[in-house]
Amino acid sequence: MLETLSKLFNRKQKPPYQSGINLLLLLVLSVVIGAGVAYATLGFMKTFERVVNWVYFDWSETPSGRYTHKFDSRNKLQFDFRGNNEHGLKGLKQTQWATNGTCSILTTRDGERLDPVQADWQYSNKKVQITIDKAGGATLDLVFVNSDLQPENKSRAGFIEHLPSPDYKGALLFKYKQGSFTDVPKWHILAALTGGGLFIGLLYVALKLPRGHGPADAIIARINNDGILPIREGISTALICASSIGLGASVGRYGPAVHLGATLGSGFGHAFKLGRTNTVTFLGCGVASAIACSFNTPIAAVIFTHEAIIGHYSLRAFAPITIAAVAGNAVAIHHGRFFDGFQNLTAPAELTLDQYPLFAIVGLVSGLFAIIYMRSIVFMGKTVKKTNIPLWSRPMIAGLAIGIVALWLPNLLGLVEETTTQVIQDEGVEYILQVLCLLIIFKIAATALCLSCGMHGGVFGPALCIGAMVGAALAMAYDASYYQIFALAGMGACISSVVGAPIATILIVFELNQNYSVATAVMVAVVISNLLTNKYFARSFFLFQVQAAGFDINAGREVLILQRRRIKEVMEKDYFTIEPEADLNAVEKALRANPESDLFVTDSQQKLLGTINLAGAWDNLKKNSNQTAADLAKLPEHTLTEDTDLNRGFEIIEEFVGVSIPVVENEENMRLTGIIYEANVIQAYNEAVKTARGEEQGLE
Repeated sequence: MLETLSKLFNRKQKPPYQSGINLLLLLVLSVVIGAGVAYATLGFMKTFERVVNWVYFDWSETPSGRYTHKFDSRNKLQFDFRGNNEHGLKGLKQTQWATNGTCSILTTRDGERLDPVQADWQYSNKKVQITIDKAGGATLDLVFVNSDLQPENKSRAGFIEHLPSPDYKGALLFKYKQGSFTDVPKWHILAALTGGGLFIGLLYVALKLPRGHGPADAIIARINNDGILPIREGISTALICASSIGLGASVGRYGPAVHLGATLGSGFGHAFKLGRTNTVTFLGCGVASAIACSFNTPIAAVIFTHEAIIGHYSLRAFAPITIAAVAGNAVAIHHGRFFDGFQNLTAPAELTLDQYPLFAIVGLVSGLFAIIYMRSIVFMGKTVKKTNIPLWSRPMIAGLAIGIVALWLPNLLGLVEETTTQVIQDEGVEYILQVLCLLIIFKIAATALCLSCGMHGGVFGPALCIGAMVGAALAMAYDASYYQIFALAGMGACISSVVGAPIATILIVFELNQNYSVATAVMVAVVISNLLTNKYFARSFFLFQVQAAGFDINAGREVLILQRRRIKEVMEKDYFTIEPEADLNAVEKALRANPESDLFVTDSQQKLLGTINLAGAWDNLKKNSNQTAADLAKLPEHTLTEDTDLNRGFEIIEEFVGVSIPVVENEENMRLTGIIYEANVIQAYNEAVKTARGEEQGLE
């Protein structure tokens, strides 16, 4: 089967029907890749969720975090539990989980999110009793069913007002999502992060992985390695990331999911030997499926893949990447994986003209913080490398440091989706301006420290949280009525600057929120922030990493094709040489026989000693002196080696004046093996342009 597919896709002379068969196979394989990557992404997310619960929340018998009962797509009931816990150094004295606290009841009815209702909760006798203040002190008793909660009996007095319909008689089961780090005893956080950091450091050693990989490596593979990503490094990185996220490191999950998807898609194309173009396409299929599975945004996933990873919009790649994104989203929905953090937000139906400058200001400030965020990661990475701290101990140091900060600010930990959703949805109930400012500063520092010290993960999630908090802080400083829309605009502005995908960012927000007013506000903020980061940092953090690795991010596809080819592929082997001892008569005879070619002086080992041309040697030939070929030879101004890439050869040809440039085996032995004419390189360039255009138009 491997050989059959390889022959079908790589056949040079294709019959008329072959293109249709190839396209059909490409689409079928894209479904396979999309579904496979989606299952891998779900497995990855399930792994770190299981780790975080095992490390932190399975130790508690009391409720923590969010529990949701979803009636249908437009109606749900949600409990957010918070324990009465001490923070800071006092929190270290608290050895047990809190047995009482507050509970926020959030109701979405017919697609409209109602104001939250505050309640108190008490845990005793294996029951959770919620006292709803607005219901005249009415209570609701809940019992645990595994990790979920359900009412102990069918009595719902004082509680019926929170149901989508007063006549709803069905069973209620509040599904547990994830606990809140604010409820975890502080000694537990400190011990878990420090010990877990040591485990991650030893994991690096055991896996023989010098560093974690990410989306930038997928871009480099597309540029420089025919789209091939090493499977071993991809799986090892996923294990490191799952461990880091599960321990509560201040990193994101989407970067690792993108890299894992790219690795699996690339590995599929490479295993079947389907050629560079198809391997890059399958790499894109893996990325699109991972994004669609994570966010339930297949349209944005397709645009993100072309915008941030593939680097151009290819007609050939568009169809399979789109199919893979749809397949990934379908698998996620089939298994009940929904991302609904930004739905049912309050926003004006229409925005007035005088409001748009405010969103531009949000974009400007968010872009500034995006630059600070990215530069902090770069600076911290360089600083850690200079210290020469062993790799195995770096994650432990980072874990200890952020564990200490988390004594006061536990919301720094984990995937921050809980924090981000609170910031965007709860209209500032949980936060005041000073706390938001502290969270922004320490979130940037914590993420930079984690990534630099080997607690590997993504940069997207923290950027999402930072941008939302920046927008929320601006709203609180200016006008609280703009809270949610400023938070969303800041979030979009920050993440688009970090990942370099402004169109995809706008589509992500629109697909998740389906609010046109929000989308236009985000558009303005995204444009301004991207202009700022393009000017003062780079088009994205990923492209900055690619450029730092020595690759030209501004090069066209034809340049990349030329960089992959070598001079020895196009050099001419029909050239004329002469011994250094030859007299002038022999030189003249050779030049007159080949007046339009250079004469190359070589020794018995074919080492290049110099070149002679008719114009330069004419005066000496007329004198008929006793000089030899060695006396007339001049060292060539330019030489090329066999392994020089064609793009570099093209740059040298532009500066060259003459007939041909000698090609030597290498610069050490200088053994002449061929020559290059200007026409050879120009022809190769034209072929590269044709290939690049063919790839974009689906002809290659």
